[in-house]
Amino acid sequence: MGPSKPTRPFQLFPLWIASGVLLIVLVFFLFRNIRRTGLDEKVSSGKPIHILVHAVGNDDTYEFGVLATLFPSQERAGLFFLHPITTFEDPEDSLEQIKSKATSAVKDAVQDILGAKPHYTVKINASSFARIVDLLGGVNLYTDNRTNRNSPSYVRSPGIYSYSGEDAYDYISFMDKKETLDYLDRISRQESAVLSLYETLYENKDLLNSFWSEFVFNLLDSDFTKEDFYTLLKYLTSHRLTFGITELPGEPALDPKTRRLYLKADLARSSIALRKFHKDVSSEIFADGEFARTEVLNGTEVAGLAKDVRSILADKRIKVLSVDNAWTKDIEKTIILDRSGNTAVSDKIASILEKTKVYHVLRKDLGLDATVLLGSDIEPKK
Repeated sequence: MGPSKPTRPFQLFPLWIASGVLLIVLVFFLFRNIRRTGLDEKVSSGKPIHILVHAVGNDDTYEFGVLATLFPSQERAGLFFLHPITTFEDPEDSLEQIKSKATSAVKDAVQDILGAKPHYTVKINASSFARIVDLLGGVNLYTDNRTNRNSPSYVRSPGIYSYSGEDAYDYISFMDKKETLDYLDRISRQESAVLSLYETLYENKDLLNSFWSEFVFNLLDSDFTKEDFYTLLKYLTSHRLTFGITELPGEPALDPKTRRLYLKADLARSSIALRKFHKDVSSEIFADGEFARTEVLNGTEVAGLAKDVRSILADKRIKVLSVDNAWTKDIEKTIILDRSGNTAVSDKIASILEKTKVYHVLRKDLGLDATVLLGSDIEPKK
C-alpha cells in the first residue's frame, strides 16, 4: 500500500477570507441604510420634495404660507406663497380670520392643488422666528425709499440694515393699513425676508452642527424627525440653491357684509398655476440671462459707468433693458438687488462682476429681475 497523499487544510482559507469580506460589506451597507433617513433617500432620487410651511403670529394669526418645492437634481427650489387673506370658500373664512384653523385649511387646499400630500409640514410662530434669526446673528436686509418701513416700535433708514429677530418680524408683519396694496407690499417683504434668511443660513454654514439643528428643531412644530431636519439643513447649506417665487392666484374682492378685503382662490386654477410654475423653475431658460429683465444704475459721479457695465454683462449674455443714474451719487460698493425672486439672474450678475453682494428686495411693480446699483469700486473702461 503506497503512502497516502498529504492533506491541504488551508485550501478553504481564501474562501473564508472572501466570505468574511462579503459579510463585512453587507453589514456596512445594511448599517448605512439603517442610518439613512427618509429625506436622504428623497434627495438621492432627484425627484421634487414638497415642504409646506405655515408662518403664524403668537396669537395664531396666519401671516403667510409657502409651499417650498426642492428640485435636488437641479439644485433649485420653487416657493409658492399663499396670502393670509386667501379664502377657498366663504369670504368670512379667510386664513387671517380663521386663525388656528388656517393651517389645516391650507394643508387640505395644498393637497388638492398639488394632487398629493406634501412630504413635510412645518409651522413656525413669531417668537420662534425671532429666536432663529438671533441664533444666526441677525439678518441683513436692504431697503430703498419704496420698501423701507417704520413702525411704532422701530424707525429705520433706507440702505443696508442689520435686523435682530424681533426687528425682522416687525418688518415683515407690520402694516399701516389693510388695503390691497398694503397686503401686496407686505408679502413682497415676507418673500424678500425668506430669501435673505436662506442667504444668512448659507453664509453661516460653518456653524451648523447637530446640536444647533436640534435646538432649532425644538422651536418648530413639524412632522420632520430630528434626523431628517438635520439632513435638510445640511442639504440647504451644502448646495447653493437657485430660487423662483410666485403666489397662489386669487381674485380680489370685498366681503359685502364687512367690506373686508379677501382673495378668492380657485383650486383648479391654482393647480394649473403651480404646475406651470414648477415647469418654469426646472426649465433651462429659467437661468438664462438673455430672458431676464435687468437695469443698471450709476451711483457714482463717473460718467458712462452704467454703459460700461451694460457692455460687460452683454458679453456674458445678460440682457440689460435700461441704464440710468441712481437716486444717489455716493455709493461706495456695488450691490445687486434681486427684484423678482428669480435668484439665478442676480447670482449670475454677481459672479460676473465679482465680489458683489446680492440683496433680495422684491418689487413686482418694477417688472424687473435685477437692479445693478454701481458703486465707486467698479473701474470704468479705458
